[in-house]
Order: sequence, then structure tokens, then C-alpha cells
Amino acid sequence: METGMISATTAATATSATTAKNSLDKDGFLKLLVAQLKNQDPTGAGQDPNQMVQQLTSFSSLEQSQQTNTLLQGLQAQTSGLFQAQTASLVGKNVKVDGSGFNLKAGAATMNLELGAAAKVTVTVKDANGKVVAILPQGTLPRGVTALNWDGRDTAGNVMPDGAYKVEVTATGDDGKAAAFRTSLTMKVDAVTFKDGGIYLASGGNIFSLADVLEISA
Repeated sequence: METGMISATTAATATSATTAKNSLDKDGFLKLLVAQLKNQDPTGAGQDPNQMVQQLTSFSSLEQSQQTNTLLQGLQAQTSGLFQAQTASLVGKNVKVDGSGFNLKAGAATMNLELGAAAKVTVTVKDANGKVVAILPQGTLPRGVTALNWDGRDTAGNVMPDGAYKVEVTATGDDGKAAAFRTSLTMKVDAVTFKDGGIYLASGGNIFSLADVLEISA
């Protein structure tokens, strides 16, 4: 068993050495280029002055590229910090977010519906398990934005507990075909979270991406 362990270790070392030999990082390239420039005599026999100039140009270009990358990284960090500070000012403001659903609280919930044309609308409310809680006929609604309200009662008139409920909307035009619509939610921002390179807003236990925000108001 000891022989096997030694063989495995030796093989791993050889593999590591081979990998190191077959790879050349940025620092290795610079060392190789500098050594080559030091040992070249552009006036010597058999030397190509043009090749010497090309190598010097490559060295200068690489150095400038490294400096540019460093500056860009610094600017990116500063910009990210400024953007996060600006985003934090959203706390306490109302935002309109792309999405649908009723966030029931104290027997009241609201959702926005935007129609491209007048249509007959029906709203179906479901709980977290997908069970239909209430069906809310809205009649014919005009083109534009309309606030859809729910008093938190189910089809039997019972008061439902506070929480998040799913909503399905059907909109039918005068021609009997499905009408185009868009739903959104208006929420007050309680907190701003920065996670995995993204920015998220929290409101009443709900978390949504900053990219989903459609409108911001005081």
C-alpha cells in the first residue's frame, strides 16, 4: 500500500509540473519578454530590428492594457458604491412593480391592471396551494390602468387570513378574443438588499428585483 501511495503522489506531482510547464500566466509572459529583450542586440548579425521594435511595442501595449484594467476596476467599484447609495434612498417610497397577486392585509388588497383596449375582465384569486378562493367579476373595464380591489372574502363571504394570494386575470374584447393586458403591484419599500451582484427591494415580506420596477413615486 505504501508503494501505491508513493506512486500516486509521484504521478500527481508530475501532472502538476506538466500543467505548470504547459501554462503561461501574465507574469510569466512579462518575465519571458523582458529576458528576451535584455539578451537581444538589434545591431548584431542576424538580428531583425523590426522584430525588436515589435517586441517593445507588445511590451508597452501589455503594460498600458494592465493599467487600463486596473483603472476600470477602480471605477467599477466606485460606480457600484454610488449606485447602491442612491438605491438606498428608495426606502419609504412607493414603487410600481411588474407582477400580479394580492397581498392581503387587514381585509384589503389592490393590484393594477392595464388594458390596451376596453375588455370584460374576471379576476380569480387562489391561495398558496392553488385552491380557488374567490372569483371577482369586474365587468367591462376601459382602456388604461384600473385598480383591482379585493376585500379579502372568499366565495362564501368568509374573511381570509392576511398573506399573499395568486391572481389569474382573463380579459375578453368585444370581438370575443383575449385582450392584451399587463398587471402590476404598488408597494412601499421597506428595505433594500444587495445580494449576488443584484439589487432587491423588500415590502411587507415580499422581495422583488429592482429590474421589475416600472414606476417610483413619493
